[in-house]
Amino acid sequence: MADKKITALSPIASTEVQSDDLLHIVDNPGGTPVNKKMSLATLFQNIPSTIACDSIETETTAQTNLGSNDTLVTKIDISGSNTDIAYTLDNGNHVGQLKIIIMTTDPGDAAADANITVTSWGSSSASSNQIILDGKGESVICLWDGSAWYSIAESGGATVA
Repeated sequence: MADKKITALSPIASTEVQSDDLLHIVDNPGGTPVNKKMSLATLFQNIPSTIACDSIETETTAQTNLGSNDTLVTKIDISGSNTDIAYTLDNGNHVGQLKIIIMTTDPGDAAADANITVTSWGSSSASSNQIILDGKGESVICLWDGSAWYSIAESGGATVA
């Protein structure tokens, strides 16, 4: 095994990943490189930089499937709208998945809201419009537990039922 190239190794399935799995690290590649190992647990306890999100989508019209597309952040822009816009947050794909939804513009009419129906809602028994965003900066963060979405934070006056 010592003579096998890293690129020739078999990939690990996502269901097999454990915190004690090891990664191959080349320390100081610009100077005197040294091969080292690191566990996944150690890596994620010591990420030496800011974690950023590159999965941001903007929705301007009625939309479904806000949850299953693995996009972390959805910005809702209903500027100029004079009617409510309906959205659906469907089931997530991964246990622990987070979904951040934020209204980024003022609706054109005071009566225009982003009404989000959550397919599997753990926070209440309501069957429609469980999340209502009606002003710039209103937002909600939801967590998928494998069977339902739970609101873990709301801000700016977002309505969560």
